[in-house]
Amino acid sequence: MNPAMAPEVKAALFSRWEPVHRSQLHYVVTWHTRGRRPVLKDRHIAELGAMIEALCEERGIALLEISAAQDHVHALFGLRPAQNVASAVRELKGHSGVALMARYPELRVWLGGNLVWDEHYTVGTVSPTRLNKVRARLRALHGGDDLLAEAS
Repeated sequence: MNPAMAPEVKAALFSRWEPVHRSQLHYVVTWHTRGRRPVLKDRHIAELGAMIEALCEERGIALLEISAAQDHVHALFGLRPAQNVASAVRELKGHSGVALMARYPELRVWLGGNLVWDEHYTVGTVSPTRLNKVRARLRALHGGDDLLAEAS
């Protein structure tokens, strides 16, 4: 090693090595309520958005957009190459479903005692050049009054 190196460079060389990722894979994922029943009301959707944002922050998932309707949820997020999309979806669906059932017991009645989410989901990859278009599409689908306020 060159003795003329700056102390911070020497310290960096002897510190723990962690991989640097320069790429991020983007996915748009859609999942539905059990039996596509329209049981999610505005209060459920607001709580669900906050839950998913917190879960993504905790798990290191880069959430770009979340939108939901009465019977389905769309999530646009980015993952590092070492992360698995199936694991990310399992975490999001599992934790949010259990938390929604605990916080809103009426969902259990409306769904006939079943879980909130159907076991199936749809996933698609999104290229970095199309991210803004997909985000705009998700906002237009379920944007609600926010888009009307921005337009006026």
